[in-house]
Amino acid sequence: MKIKIKSIFLSSESDSSLPIVDFCQKNDILLLRKSFISFQQIPFEIPGGWEVIFFPSPRAFDFFISEDFQLEPNQQIACIGWETRKYIEEKGFSVSFFGENAGNPKEIAREFKDWLGNRTVLFPQSLKSHKSIEADLPQNQKISVLVYDTIADPIQFLNPFSVYIFTSPSNYRSFVSLNSIPEDAKVIAWGRTTAEALMDDDAPVHFILDTSTYSELLIILQKIHYKN
Repeated sequence: MKIKIKSIFLSSESDSSLPIVDFCQKNDILLLRKSFISFQQIPFEIPGGWEVIFFPSPRAFDFFISEDFQLEPNQQIACIGWETRKYIEEKGFSVSFFGENAGNPKEIAREFKDWLGNRTVLFPQSLKSHKSIEADLPQNQKISVLVYDTIADPIQFLNPFSVYIFTSPSNYRSFVSLNSIPEDAKVIAWGRTTAEALMDDDAPVHFILDTSTYSELLIILQKIHYKN
């Protein structure tokens, strides 16, 4: 059996990636977890007049939620997918809607629009948000509030990796500002928005995560590593 993976670059330092750490340790794979972006709080006030709040990521949740934040009885939480739902519920909040396939925001946008009905939704987001979920909602049904900015924080690598995993368009763009992807490397995109950023540069994309979860990523890495 030929071993395929020698080293992995993952553009995230999240604790949720610990299953990948364990996989690499068991298979003697060099793993570098390094985000190429940083974040800065934007001062904001919580607007009124909404019944649903949609979180596109755990980070948006963290920048929005204060220690004394409480939902009104008529308000519900929605989010992009499994990982974000898990994170929010671990913080003691209930999630009423989440996308099954977080890697496909257009699909989630359609499902969310049907679920939302005629209610008004609040979107806490980054200054660089793609606004995929809110794009098709009527203007009078959505409220956006900017809660943080995404800042490029690149470093230059001296050595190549066997597998590159890009978790966001911003991480990819920051990475390629100082680095290139080897022709023989495998590239995994964290959902379709990230994949589109790579493909816009004619960069290779070998796998696209549908659910955008680390359990799905682990399955892909196992297939690459143990493939005959």
